[in-house]
Amino acid sequence: MKQFIKILLMILPGIVVVLLLFSVAWNFIAKAHIHQFEETVASQAAQQALKEKVAYKTTEYRTKRTYLEAQNRYQLEKIRLRIETLPRYAALKFYSAVGLLAFLSLSLIILAGGYTGAKIRQSSVCTARIGPHSEIPVHYKDLQHFYPIAVNLSLAEIEASVSTSHENAYQISRRMLDDITHYTRVLADQRSRKSSGSSTINMEATGPSQHLTYTPNFAHLLNNEMIAPNKPLILGYNRQGQPQYRTLQDLKTVAVAGWQGSGKTLSMAYLTASIILAYRTQAYIIDPHKHHAESLSSLLQPLEKTGYVTNVNPFETPLYIRRLNETLDRRLNGKELSTPGILLIIDEMERMAKMDCFDELIAFLSRCTEETRKANITFIGSAHKWTARHFKGRADIRGSMNSMLIHKTKPSQADLLLEDAASKHLVKQLQQAGEAILCTDYDPAPTIVSMPLCTRDDIQTIANMLDVKTSGTGNSIPQPNVLFQDWDGQSHGGNRTARSRLKIASHA
Repeated sequence: MKQFIKILLMILPGIVVVLLLFSVAWNFIAKAHIHQFEETVASQAAQQALKEKVAYKTTEYRTKRTYLEAQNRYQLEKIRLRIETLPRYAALKFYSAVGLLAFLSLSLIILAGGYTGAKIRQSSVCTARIGPHSEIPVHYKDLQHFYPIAVNLSLAEIEASVSTSHENAYQISRRMLDDITHYTRVLADQRSRKSSGSSTINMEATGPSQHLTYTPNFAHLLNNEMIAPNKPLILGYNRQGQPQYRTLQDLKTVAVAGWQGSGKTLSMAYLTASIILAYRTQAYIIDPHKHHAESLSSLLQPLEKTGYVTNVNPFETPLYIRRLNETLDRRLNGKELSTPGILLIIDEMERMAKMDCFDELIAFLSRCTEETRKANITFIGSAHKWTARHFKGRADIRGSMNSMLIHKTKPSQADLLLEDAASKHLVKQLQQAGEAILCTDYDPAPTIVSMPLCTRDDIQTIANMLDVKTSGTGNSIPQPNVLFQDWDGQSHGGNRTARSRLKIASHA
């Protein structure tokens, strides 16, 4: 047994060595097979990639060839179309040139004909027929000088035919003779300048800025009943002497601008008195200089006695603005009649900007732009300057003004109020106090007008006329203070007893 173990121990290392050799040989053979397999797989992959690359190159070449063929076909088609359309374009250019030449020729013919017609018209003679038997030959270019004469002749003819007032006809004929004298002098002056060979013309005498030969004053308009109840307003006379008729509904809100001494106050007094006489409106005046002898309130003081004008106490201004808005609401809601009309006048509006009620006034003016036509409320406001900084930065106040009456001022101030920037140069043509630029929503373009002169005596005449009108009906005060009436029959502010009497008088 021991020998067997010894033999086994001697053989065991050999067996282990043999197994190790066998294992090494097996690993070598396995690695060789694996390496050969990997080389085979890599070779197959390389062949596959090469085939795909060849296929891609082939496809790319075919695509490029197809693109080049398409480009060639496109260029050939383009050349063919050009060849086909070349005669058409040539004919179009030919007829376009012929049409342009024909248009230019026709335009020249029309211009020449118009120029010739204008020259013929300027050299023509018109016949002015006044009445059934009077005919006056007038040169066409002298019509603007003859117009005031024709108007006065027509007025005299009408006055003589429908009235027995020979005195009015005599006054009209005297004015007509004065116009004829001035007309003759102007014509003689023009012809003497032409005959002397002068190459320049004095634009101050014959230019477009020539002043009116005659602007009727307020007294003349009243005497001839050109301003009377239920008649349209006359907002001045233009350069040709034609009266500018407007209704109260055309004005809505009026902005009056101009330097000191340009005639703003007299124009506002004329407008206020004309509106009160024609429409019997109740006017409320807010004037910071009401105690000054030359102020608007002082000029309109005779109308206070008639009850149509109320000078607002500066301390009651917020209350009046609030009442105006309430009255506007009631009239729009149908809770109050739109008669009598209400007229609010504010002189030097820039001073209102310092008051707490200024924003409420701006809101009221914006409503005036759209709604006051139904409520029968009109606003007139004046200011020396209309820049936003004078109105707490509220530039929208200018947009709330539908109508403009611009006296002599800076062109920059006129530019703020007029939408057309070219119209601001009209300010340079204003030479005298009382001349202004008139513009409303219904005017095609701004017009230079000369406002009739209004004096304190004219206002007193209006007051007397209003007293006469109201005395016949038994009412000493024609219209109560409509802003201080509520629907519950109570009155606010001032003397309650006096306002109750006003209310009773209005219903009498």
